[in-house]
Amino acid sequence: MHRTAILFALTALFLFPTGCASWQQTRWLNDHQQELQKLASSTLPAEQKLDGLLADYVQFMQEDLKFVNPVKGVKFVKKYHDQNEAAMEKILRESEQWQNKLNTLDKVSLGVRIVQKPYLKALVDLAPKFKQKYRQYAFAVKFVSRVTGGLTHLAGKELGI
Repeated sequence: MHRTAILFALTALFLFPTGCASWQQTRWLNDHQQELQKLASSTLPAEQKLDGLLADYVQFMQEDLKFVNPVKGVKFVKKYHDQNEAAMEKILRESEQWQNKLNTLDKVSLGVRIVQKPYLKALVDLAPKFKQKYRQYAFAVKFVSRVTGGLTHLAGKELGI
């Protein structure tokens, strides 16, 4: 009995962290998927949808950068992008259409609002770290570049930054 208890404890030590981490990742991915699908199908204005997408993406990048093992990190990134690509693309497409219809004054106003967004500082800090970590994985870098490029271009252009 004593040997069985030791064997069980050793097995639990090796399996529990992996199982717990895997469960946590699955929960994160499910939460992101639910949030992004809800945003994409909502009737919220395009700016609010974009805010929601970017806030979710910042949270995703923060979670992903916790991975020490790059292979596990890449799997997490790939799963996130695979399961959320349609919702993210829909939100970005709506946002681009909305921004294209703005007049100059509205664009300046949007630029001022973007600079004040709570997620902007985190996005600016995380994007280079994320790109560096995954530079060989073009799908992740492409999306980060698209999201951050549009925001920084608009904010910089309209505000002279």
